[in-house]
Amino acid sequence: MLSLMVSPPLEASRSPAEIARASGSNFLLSFAFLSPGRRRALLAVYAFCRVVDDAVDLAEDASQRSVAKEHLEFWENELQKAFDGCPGTPTGFALHRAAECFGLEQEPLQEVCQGVRMDLEPPRYETFEDLTLYMGRVASAVGITCLPIFGADKERSRPYAHALGLALQYTNILRDIAEDGDQGRIYLPRAELDRHGVDARWLGSSPPREMLAENGPVAGLLRAEIERANALFETAIALLPAQDRRSLKPARIMGRIYRDLLDKVEKLGPSSLILPKVRCPRWRKLYLALFSLS
Repeated sequence: MLSLMVSPPLEASRSPAEIARASGSNFLLSFAFLSPGRRRALLAVYAFCRVVDDAVDLAEDASQRSVAKEHLEFWENELQKAFDGCPGTPTGFALHRAAECFGLEQEPLQEVCQGVRMDLEPPRYETFEDLTLYMGRVASAVGITCLPIFGADKERSRPYAHALGLALQYTNILRDIAEDGDQGRIYLPRAELDRHGVDARWLGSSPPREMLAENGPVAGLLRAEIERANALFETAIALLPAQDRRSLKPARIMGRIYRDLLDKVEKLGPSSLILPKVRCPRWRKLYLALFSLS
């Protein structure tokens, strides 16, 4: 039960559209290629995942983590209420309607909450396999949730959604290394840091400049992990079912946009840690979206 000392999250009173607009996410453009009903359902799922992630995003010390945990529990309870038919927030109501209209399953969204809960403590992963569990929960589970909204076959397209989620999330991790590092969050596996001789303390916005040399340890780490991310995208492409290619257009658009972001990180190399976070301008997103229509 939630403590009476903690106020409900601010987002509890906001509509999914308001939450989505405030986020400025790369995902929003792909929503435009859906019918109004499917777009509303996707906004509901996106808004829920957004508020769950925001609940713990700034939990940097024990006091903040306590509030973050209570806010996360608020949304976990709201998820249950949405699927029980008695939601108490605009996002919960929209999620309830989406579940009724498209047969959404609760389990993948519970997985999202479990993944976000892993961020309540500073993350450290020993191996990439360990990290995969986290990425599968916070990213792949979202895509799996959305398959019926897209109109894709849930079982046939599940491997594609899982693989694409890993690729998207690992791209996020690689472009946010410095931002996460400044907050004490190191997602890159410890085994890979050790393999390349990288000290976790260098992974912030003020690393020792000599470690950013073209042939230095950070450059070697980035090259290897960008190659891994590209391989994840290739795996997803290979798993795309031909029968669902058209219905999975929004997912394909996101794959294009995030691969473009990954290319930008690759071009910057170690400088990506000290320069502003790479972004995809709206005109570029539109171009990539149109390119994905074939």
